[in-house]
Formats: sequence, C-alpha cells, structure tokens
Amino acid sequence: MNMNVEPRYLAADMDNPPLQYEEEGIYGIARMERRMSHNPHHPRVFSLAYLMLPVFLPLTAGLTWGFISMLIDNSDGIRDSFSGWAVAIGALTAAYIPISQGLWLHPGVDHDKVWTRFGPFHREIRFTDITRLDIGVEHYKVWAGKTKINIGYDRFDYALFHIRLLEELHHRKLRLPDADITDPNWENHAQTWRNVLAADAWLDHRDFYDTHPQHLAQLNTLIGPPDHYDD
Repeated sequence: MNMNVEPRYLAADMDNPPLQYEEEGIYGIARMERRMSHNPHHPRVFSLAYLMLPVFLPLTAGLTWGFISMLIDNSDGIRDSFSGWAVAIGALTAAYIPISQGLWLHPGVDHDKVWTRFGPFHREIRFTDITRLDIGVEHYKVWAGKTKINIGYDRFDYALFHIRLLEELHHRKLRLPDADITDPNWENHAQTWRNVLAADAWLDHRDFYDTHPQHLAQLNTLIGPPDHYDD
C-alpha cells in the first residue's frame, strides 16, 4: 500500500491540531445557529423550526395582511399591474419558503441510515449502501446507486454521519470526490477524507472527546487505514 498522506491522530494536547474552518456570510451564521448534541454518537432528527418560525411567522403574517389590504384597496392599481403582482407574490414566496422549511424539513441520521424528509416526501440511504461521496457548497452529497441525499453540515450537527462514514471507509472502498475505487491513488484520497471526517467530528465535540478518552481512542482507530477491505 503506497501511502503519502499520513493519518492525523487526535489528542487534547496534540501539536498543530486541526482548526475549525470559519465560514463567512450566511453559511457562517447558519453554522453558529446549529443545535449541537452533547454526545456525537447519538442519533439526531433535525429541525429548523426554532430558527425559522420565530422570525418568519410574524414577517409572513405582516406581508400577507399587507398584500390582502393592498388588493382590497387596489393601492397604486396593484390589481391591474403585472409588476405589482410579481413583486407581491415574490415577496410572499420568499417569506413562505423559510416557513415551510421550519414546519416540514426534518432530515436526520442514526447508526443505520441517513435521511431527508420534507412533509410527506421521504428519502433515505443506509450507510452500508453508500457508493459515492461528493462535495457541494457547504454540504456533502452521498449516493446509493441513483438515490442522492445532501448532508447539510453547515446547518445541522452531522457528527454521527462523519463517524459512520469513517467506519464504512474502514471496511470498504467507495467513490470519492477525486478518486473512483479503481484509482491507483485512491488510498491517499481516502486517508485525506479519514483525516477530515475525524477532525470535523472532534472539533465540533471537543469537550465530549476531552472528557471521554475511550471514545477518542475509538475515533482514532478509524483514522488510519485498515489492514484489509471487506470487498
């Protein structure tokens, strides 16, 4: 096994520890507003209700009432103006989207699977079925065949996803953003991802790992390459 990327094992007193990436703008705000679990190994069902509803319910109610009042009074001839309708509907749509996310968006992760749910629409992928990992803007993308789920780590505490994906990479190969499983350099790419996934879980739950050395030891066993793969 030709290894150029070295495993980066984690410790409370390590030299040159990984640093938390500081996002800017809306992504930085979203990360700061995440609700974190105490134990990164616990299953999670996420919701944005605590963030979206207190802000956008009164805003949407005010916009809706204002739009209805303008229609009744026909202020500035809004009923006869395409641009007036377009502006009003656009403003209401922009306000109702966060409301719908707060009410109906409930992604989650447990030890067996990761899923996304919006109202009645549900899609899930079992970790043992993941065939591909890719990256997007402040999120990961995982595939099982043609089924894809976005992992919005900028909005939710997906530490358990990081840990379970590390476990999968310790047993088998899957397609990575820059390397298919047949790539002769796959192991270097895999080691980079093991380092990244472990560091993200550790950084987001540093207090937990500092006070639970047995869990940190288990995390470190997943960072290095395995002796062999199952397939």
